[in-house]
Amino acid sequence: MVEMHLPEHVVIHRRDGRDEVILHRSMALIGPGKVEIKSARGTLILPFLGLVLTGGAITLMVLTEGALPLWTLVVLLLFCLFVVPTSAMALVSGIAGADIVVDAKKGSATRQQGYLGMGIGTKDLVPFAKIDYLEVTVEGEEPDRWHGESDSLRQFALWLVKKSGTRIRLAQVPVPAYGQADGMDRTLAVGNAVAALTGVEVRLPKGWELVQIDTSTGDLVEPPKASPVTAGPGRRRARKR
Repeated sequence: MVEMHLPEHVVIHRRDGRDEVILHRSMALIGPGKVEIKSARGTLILPFLGLVLTGGAITLMVLTEGALPLWTLVVLLLFCLFVVPTSAMALVSGIAGADIVVDAKKGSATRQQGYLGMGIGTKDLVPFAKIDYLEVTVEGEEPDRWHGESDSLRQFALWLVKKSGTRIRLAQVPVPAYGQADGMDRTLAVGNAVAALTGVEVRLPKGWELVQIDTSTGDLVEPPKASPVTAGPGRRRARKR
């Protein structure tokens, strides 16, 4: 079992024993030996609505006993044939599936298929031995958007970089510029969890550094002056220099 120390201010403790970190339209579920990044619960609304609409269409056709115009029956039938399997697969994928699975027992990181694949089936399978490092990137800091001013948004992303140079995005967190510390905390929390399983380092973007914090409050902890700064378990946080 791999022990993980995650900052309390960005982690939600679930009743199933796993920890949850909210990302962009997705969430990371972190357990002792596995990290899963899957769609947020809000993405289940659309497939559920699709099933409700098809149920209404089928009920309408049954109650009217074929009395509707032929073109209406054809449209309703085609609608049901397309929406029912698509919505059902999306609903199952949203509940039980995951887009990214990092499994210590299997020793690999897996990226599932995208929207059309409904998260079912492997698109990329990366053994831990082929992972070079993890990298956190941030967009929007450069003063080149308008009259030398930086963007009002910050887009954080966590990348898995293979030894071949291939880059796979694991997670992204867009936040307002004033909330960039929270964006980095969430991205780095997932990065540290994946790093604990894979045994690779997490590289920070230029201009950021690791400091010590109180993980329960997020407050900065000043290190003793007589010794250098060391980031102890569960007390690491990145901040802008």
